[in-house]
Amino acid sequence: MMLFYKAWRESQTRFLVGALTLAGYCVFMVLNRSGTESAFSERVVGHSYGEYIDSIIFSGFGKWVFVLPVIFLGLGGLLRERAHHTAAFTLALPVSRAQFIGSQIAVGLAELGLLAVLPALLIQPLSALAHQSYPMVEALRYSLLRFVCGAFIFAITFFLSVVLRGTYTAPMACYVALLVLAQVAAWGPLRPYGLSPLRTMDGRWDWVSSTINDPLPWMDLSIIMLLALALFAAATKITQRQNL
Repeated sequence: MMLFYKAWRESQTRFLVGALTLAGYCVFMVLNRSGTESAFSERVVGHSYGEYIDSIIFSGFGKWVFVLPVIFLGLGGLLRERAHHTAAFTLALPVSRAQFIGSQIAVGLAELGLLAVLPALLIQPLSALAHQSYPMVEALRYSLLRFVCGAFIFAITFFLSVVLRGTYTAPMACYVALLVLAQVAAWGPLRPYGLSPLRTMDGRWDWVSSTINDPLPWMDLSIIMLLALALFAAATKITQRQNL
């Protein structure tokens, strides 16, 4: 429990800032629909209220309001401890390095889960205030997509944080890696494999043919989760062999 509490204390500011930013964004965009629609074309915000929520909250800029806090949640590892002069204390604890890494991953994934489900919990009461409705099933569908894809993004930053020095080196490298991965995943032969979490997170591409009854992209999600687990395993192995 001590390791989990330590991991929470170290990440709570990043998590709370991210949660408040995401919540504030949802509140503003739902209650300011008329202003947003007047600022963007119908192609961007859609025709109906449901399409508006899909495009503004769960896709487009709303997607990045979720992704950026997740990138910073991934900061961890012994190099970060060393930069904050706490590595000696951490290594003196009667726990293994694998347990130390495991606690950071577990707490980070729990925080990620809360960020992923937060919009789904807010959309219902906010929609009621706006005299609209949005299917809870659809909101939870996006929450699942965000959790799985967010876990991969979290894993990228975490792995980079384990191997790279510098407080902001890993987040910046993760951001660049996501953009490069999106371009590589869009290449013809690789497109069917859904390697880009940013693309998979959108959930739908064509409002005419895509409905809330469309099946989730389970193959894409499975590949993304396996890649995330591989990065977590690699980060753990590297940490166990690091000399500090």
